Amino acid sequence: MNIFLLLFSLTNFLNSAELKDTGITVYNDNRAVVNQKYTADCKKGFIDIDIPNLPRTVVTDSINIDLPQDLRLRFNSYKSENDSKINQNVSVITKDNEKINGVLYRIGDKNITLKNDNDEYLIIENDYIKYINYGKFDETDFKNRMINNGTLNISLDSKKSGKCDFMLNYIINNLSWQAAYDAYVDESFSNLDINARVNLTNNSGYNFKNSKISLVAGVVNKASDDQPQTFRLMAAKSMDFGGNSEEMTPKSLSEFYAYDLPVKDITINDSESISVDMFTVKNIKFDKVYIYKGQKDNWYYYDNLKNYKYDKNLTAQLIFKNTKENNLNKPLPEGKIRVYQKNGDLISLVGEDNLPHTAVNDKVEINTGKAFDVSGERKIIEHKKVMTNIYRDTINIKIKNEKNEPINVKIKEYLWGNSKIIDSSSKYNRIDANNIEFDIKVEKKSTFVLNFTAEYNFNQ
Repeated sequence: MNIFLLLFSLTNFLNSAELKDTGITVYNDNRAVVNQKYTADCKKGFIDIDIPNLPRTVVTDSINIDLPQDLRLRFNSYKSENDSKINQNVSVITKDNEKINGVLYRIGDKNITLKNDNDEYLIIENDYIKYINYGKFDETDFKNRMINNGTLNISLDSKKSGKCDFMLNYIINNLSWQAAYDAYVDESFSNLDINARVNLTNNSGYNFKNSKISLVAGVVNKASDDQPQTFRLMAAKSMDFGGNSEEMTPKSLSEFYAYDLPVKDITINDSESISVDMFTVKNIKFDKVYIYKGQKDNWYYYDNLKNYKYDKNLTAQLIFKNTKENNLNKPLPEGKIRVYQKNGDLISLVGEDNLPHTAVNDKVEINTGKAFDVSGERKIIEHKKVMTNIYRDTINIKIKNEKNEPINVKIKEYLWGNSKIIDSSSKYNRIDANNIEFDIKVEKKSTFVLNFTAEYNFNQ
């Protein structure tokens, strides 16, 4: 028996691997694919390699290993580092930077339990924990150790001795990015400049050092929680993580767009956010339009209009096209856009909206807020039942402009059932089966009146 154990220890060479390179593909939905290149000292025969301190948010069933021809994977196993730490002295650093000492008594899914010097049991929620330090408190270990991280053990069969390289690929949660746009208009509201940037946030439980980062814009399908994770990985050796240009240029990736960060080696630690510029575009041509949707109800009243209410507010909107002629002509990832205007010596915020994923040649519409000096009124001045399930309404809409300048207004109306316009005092555009729009101009200090009659057929 003792001889067998000795032979086993000789043929199973335990080694640790050195991390050489890291590439990360980050998605909008709070997850990322990590590709890491490791090197290790291999011996011919069976070898075990430990990779400690994997991110605590790793999706364990996504771990896969890309090996050279001289190595064959026997099996790999993942185990939480904390599992073997029960009854050890620990120091917990909370998100409030409070240090709590004690003996690790229990590890739960959502919390840990410590026993302090007074024999009191302290339950600490995982969300409240910043770091855990095992043994005697050490400042360096405090800065580098992550909570609940695990160790991956890889068992290999090597055909030769010497240095061996392999790729480790896996998915993690809580690493995400969002685009952000700062739009600037001059005092006369005639010129528009946009600066686009990327905000990258890391709450994955891992300090990524000198990493090559690519961002993917678009919604990637994800299997439901009760199904195995089916998202496929791409090995870093087959991906180009380069890019030195000052402006981030999108490239096609299946149904999506990928952006390589212009800085090749980026360090982003756990609980850290960084911002990188994407591009700056000046002199964008735009239109300022006021949108009026007077219909406040989501249903049709048929024979009873006594409770009908309308909205008097108009929404100010900036509209521009994502075209080459307008100095853009690039896919715009989803993100928040803020509009600023010069206010004397200050730059003031005048609006904020969410920009959806916008393809080249699409129109961008930014709602900046409710208009102050303009108002709307919508009334049904005639309502009749033509026959069974067929009704006819005459609508009166007034747009009042108190500004010292003319304004452009887009009046949007929803038509019920199988509808048609019987009469209208202004031209309209039919957007689809149920929506029409009126593009009108309201002179300064004046009121514009619109009347139209619509017929609604509710028969199938």
